[in-house]
Amino acid sequence: MSSEAYWNNLPDHIIINILDFLPLTDRCNAALCCRSWSECFDDPTLWREFTFRFEDARDSIQLQCLTKHGRQLRVAKILCNQKQLANQQNACAVLSGLAKCEERRLEEVTVQFTSENPLFFQGFEFLSSLAELFGPPDPKIKLLSTLTKVDLSGLFVTYQPVLLQLLADNNPNLKELNIQNTSLTCLIEPECMLTVVTKCPMISSLSIHYRSTSEPLFLELCDPKRKPLNFLSLACTREEKYHNAITGESWKMLIDRHKRLRVCIKFDHTIERHRILSILQPEIPLVELQMKTMTELYDEVSMVGRYYYKTLEYLSIVTKGTDELKRALLDLVEHSDRLHTLHCYCALDEDSIRRILTLRPHLRKYTLKTEEEFNLLVPTLPDLRECLENIWSNWKSSQRAMRGFGAPAS
Repeated sequence: MSSEAYWNNLPDHIIINILDFLPLTDRCNAALCCRSWSECFDDPTLWREFTFRFEDARDSIQLQCLTKHGRQLRVAKILCNQKQLANQQNACAVLSGLAKCEERRLEEVTVQFTSENPLFFQGFEFLSSLAELFGPPDPKIKLLSTLTKVDLSGLFVTYQPVLLQLLADNNPNLKELNIQNTSLTCLIEPECMLTVVTKCPMISSLSIHYRSTSEPLFLELCDPKRKPLNFLSLACTREEKYHNAITGESWKMLIDRHKRLRVCIKFDHTIERHRILSILQPEIPLVELQMKTMTELYDEVSMVGRYYYKTLEYLSIVTKGTDELKRALLDLVEHSDRLHTLHCYCALDEDSIRRILTLRPHLRKYTLKTEEEFNLLVPTLPDLRECLENIWSNWKSSQRAMRGFGAPAS
């Protein structure tokens, strides 16, 4: 049997599995080799999951796949370089196209930006397209399933409460929601989040900002009629300055209701230091902690070692490297048996790094830098001053060159 005949006679499920590994362009080319491969290209099982990638205008060819196979999609992921207008338009066209499919089977949607926002970009087009997808479908559409997973953590835009209200009103079977993006402002008030959780009793994974939480929200999550909550992630920023911290009693009540709850808490560089201590209640079943602040965190790391040594699995800190911090970090590492990931972006001495790796030789991932290595990543104040002086000197030189040699610079 010739090699050509062999490829033509492969079983359909093997061909489909091969095509599933190929990017769209290669998948289309492979489908042209013979009739059997072309027929497998249109098989519905091949289009249950698809990732749309928009990096330049040529990627608009993917919209043809949406037109032909959109009714088969269960899982859609959209990656968009938002710096180019064409990419923005294509990504929004996918969201609108998914909303208008005559037979909608979509259950999971993820939208993620792959670049930095252009100047003055607010993403109103994306918010409008998402509202179309989350809102009530056209009566002509045959709705075979509603959304069960929504991940918008990769969109650098400010979400409006009406968007989440549409999501909750029309997708009661929602199980996973992640709106924990890096936008500087969070407009989702606790009342709005309470409404979402109340209307979606099957939520098992929730990633939101801390300012969207409240005691009534925790009370609703404790309702015995709800499905178990397995994961809760809270992002804390300076906006929590005037937000009441969740009490230890509320955390204890939540844990009693959801025995397998895993909690992740993230503090960004804007958080005020004293708020960290008030937010970290000892009752929290904390498995992941991120503290990205350049203030001294000796007390905080020491407290984490006392409170969460039985549950902590992932720790990432950005802080000043002091002797007190090193001692607290070593104590935490020694007693945290579940710890498998440690990223410490501060200056450590070689002896501390050696002891950490001795205490936890089976760390899956870690970042541990000596003072010399750390200084290569973070310029010191004199280095920064010298850099600014060089910039200023170069600017003055360019001004003299523009005005003519020897002319005074302004």
